[in-house]
Amino acid sequence: MPAPPDRLPEALLADALAYLGDVTGLQPREARGHLAALHERYPDVPMRLVWRREAADESCHYDLLIKTAAGTISLALASNQVLPWPMRGSQPSGDQVVVRINGVDVKMEQVVSILDVLWDDVRLAERLVNAHLVMEETSSGRTELTDGELRQAMDAFRRARGLLTAQATQEWMAQRGLALAALEELVAEQAAARRLRRRIVAGRAEAVFDAHRDDFDRLHVLRLRYAEPEAARAALPRLRDAADPVALAAREVLGNAATCQMEEVRRCDLPAGAAGARAGDVLGPFPADGGSAIVYVLQVRPAVLDEATRALIEGRVFDEWLAERRGKATVEWLWGTVARTEALNAALENAPSAR
Repeated sequence: MPAPPDRLPEALLADALAYLGDVTGLQPREARGHLAALHERYPDVPMRLVWRREAADESCHYDLLIKTAAGTISLALASNQVLPWPMRGSQPSGDQVVVRINGVDVKMEQVVSILDVLWDDVRLAERLVNAHLVMEETSSGRTELTDGELRQAMDAFRRARGLLTAQATQEWMAQRGLALAALEELVAEQAAARRLRRRIVAGRAEAVFDAHRDDFDRLHVLRLRYAEPEAARAALPRLRDAADPVALAAREVLGNAATCQMEEVRRCDLPAGAAGARAGDVLGPFPADGGSAIVYVLQVRPAVLDEATRALIEGRVFDEWLAERRGKATVEWLWGTVARTEALNAALENAPSAR
């Protein structure tokens, strides 16, 4: 996304209002498609379309967000037949009802209190922020799908859920309260996210593999997990000195000192000490699942840029893109203490992305 300009072109406001007039009555996918023409005319101005869908008639109210160096401009157009957005649903935020269960209202503040688990697991917050950053990029209109791509995405979506007939699809939608337009919007968003990922990682797997080939070696290992770090530290010299580490590992398991599992891992998935590990090396101990682990390397297979390795590299390239976007994003949590929100944002800045 281009950097926000200091000044907007004089004709942009009139063109943006004309665009909003043109998309009134359209569904989001069509509206985003029309946005491409505005992007082409003003390629240096970051713009994003957001909307609210009315449950009664499935219509959408659109806002065009235009970023400048001074801030974000929100531009909307309400036709003479509809109520302007600021006048819709006016009520105190504390009175908002999210769901009614057995006749009892569940309000927003109750839902938020349940979400306190977010503070204890940064992965949940990270996925929430990542999802928004992807949506922000795809909703710009630069990754809009063609009709053919949307049909393919819809077919794949249905196959993945076993919805092989029109009746099965309609029943699935009814169970979730989804109209056809909302389902198409959901599928289009998921497909656009995959298309964005392909664009971000395009042509980069080969360069990353060539620069870090050893990181993607496949290691066949025996992993011993100990509940207590002291037990792992005591076992380490015994395993390194053993004539038959596999037999010793079996005795550790039989004695209930550890659990044992054979695994195939990438070199980059192991601690830093695995950089030059060869068959017969014992690595560790290192933290694992609330305890400590020791790894005995059984075999090392040199890396090959096959489909699995390519997928792994592309995932990491996309993670790096997300991490960069998170570092530039302004994240403001509207509940929780200052100490909690600051700690969570600090963790988000340093966390590897969850795919």
